[in-house]
Amino acid sequence: MKLIAKGNTAEIYEYGDNLICKLFYPKYPTDYIEHEFHNATMALELGIRTPKAHGLITQGERQGIIYDQIVGDVLSVKFSEQREPAYDVWMDKFVDFHKQLLQYSIDDAISYKDFLKMFTTDEETIAQINALEDGNCFIHGDFHLENVMLDENDKEVLIDMMNVCKGTALYDVARTYFLLSYDNKIQSKYLEKMGYSVKEIMPYLDVILAIRETEMKR
Repeated sequence: MKLIAKGNTAEIYEYGDNLICKLFYPKYPTDYIEHEFHNATMALELGIRTPKAHGLITQGERQGIIYDQIVGDVLSVKFSEQREPAYDVWMDKFVDFHKQLLQYSIDDAISYKDFLKMFTTDEETIAQINALEDGNCFIHGDFHLENVMLDENDKEVLIDMMNVCKGTALYDVARTYFLLSYDNKIQSKYLEKMGYSVKEIMPYLDVILAIRETEMKR
């Protein structure tokens, strides 16, 4: 297999005609991989533009998922290449796609509150989580410029389904806002175009920050 990309948890290889293999690093938990496969299948069934997950494989000590291959770039490439006003075109695509995703409702997914509680035993943080809004929106949980691809027709395609859960849109907006913190301009413009204020998402940012160190160790 030909290596075409590397990430924090896996490498991406070409896998025959129009397929790729997301091959996770050795000792990466099997239940996490199966969870991503389930989420990817569920998202596709909802009608979300995402690569089809064909199955699970084992290569030596490593496990992986076979996906359809998407020919195109991640959205971050477009941001790095463009200047305003073209820059705003890609931001609008990013925001509009997120708004579309948050219109989907799901039941067969973990609650975002249960997801957050996996990373803390602190009673105060758990109380903060419990006080947040409920909901059944499709929550990607890792929606940023590296996880949105543009295919050959510049149509948005969602990738990386490891953190999918259900909940309130405010949580996913807060997650994305946090993940864009490396660039204040992008971060601020994203929140403005989504139609939210920092005050509205602050309770969600607080718990995201509280569990982040533990979450990154998984």
